[in-house]
Amino acid sequence: MRTSAQFLALLLAAALPWFGCGSVEETAETTDTWTQPTPVPPQTAQLEYRIDSLISENRRLKQQVDAMAAETRSLTARNAELETRLNEALATPRTPPPPADMTTAYSTALGEYRRRNFSGAAAQFASLLTGGIREDMADNCHYWIGESNYGMGKYEDALEHFQMVFNYTRSEKKDDSQMMIGNCHLALRNNASARNAFNNLINNYPTSPYVTRAQEKLAAMK
Repeated sequence: MRTSAQFLALLLAAALPWFGCGSVEETAETTDTWTQPTPVPPQTAQLEYRIDSLISENRRLKQQVDAMAAETRSLTARNAELETRLNEALATPRTPPPPADMTTAYSTALGEYRRRNFSGAAAQFASLLTGGIREDMADNCHYWIGESNYGMGKYEDALEHFQMVFNYTRSEKKDDSQMMIGNCHLALRNNASARNAFNNLINNYPTSPYVTRAQEKLAAMK
C-alpha cells in the first residue's frame, strides 16, 4: 500500500505541467498585446516649433508689405506724370480754329494757284494776310504768294516771301521754302547763293523729301 506522502507527491507531479504552461502562454499573450505610450515632446521642442512658425509668418507678411510699398511707389510716380501732363496741357494755349470764311477764302486762293491763275492767287493770299488770318496759316499764305510769284517769273518777289516763312516758329513750310529759295537763286543765276541754299536744306532738314532734289541740283551745278 502507498502511503499518504507518496500519493500527495504523485498528485503534485501530475498538476505541475498545467500550472507551468498556463503561466508561459499568459505571459506571451500579455507581451504581444501591450503597446508603448506615445512619448510627449519636451517643452523646449514645442517652443522651437512655435518660434519657427512665427518666423515664417513674419517673413510672409514682410514680403506682402514690400510688394504693397512697391505698388504704392509706382502709383505715386504715375500720378505725378499725369499731373505734369495735365499742367502742360493747361499751360499750352489752344489756338482757336480759323473762321469759316477765312478757311473758305484760303481754299479758294489755293484753287486759283492750282489753276495756274498765279496773279489771282497771289492777290487772294495777300488779302488774307491783311485780313488778319490766323498766324499758323499766315506762313502758308507767304509760301503760296512766293510760289505764285515764282510761277510768274518774279523771282525777287518770290524770294522775299519764301524768306518770310522763317519768321514763324512753328511753320511746316520751312523745308519747302528753303528748296524754293535755292530755285529762286538758281533762276537769278546766283549760283553761289543757290548752292548755299541747297546745302542748308540738306544739313538743316535731313529728313525732308526735298533732300534728293537738292542733291541733284548741286550735282548739276558742278
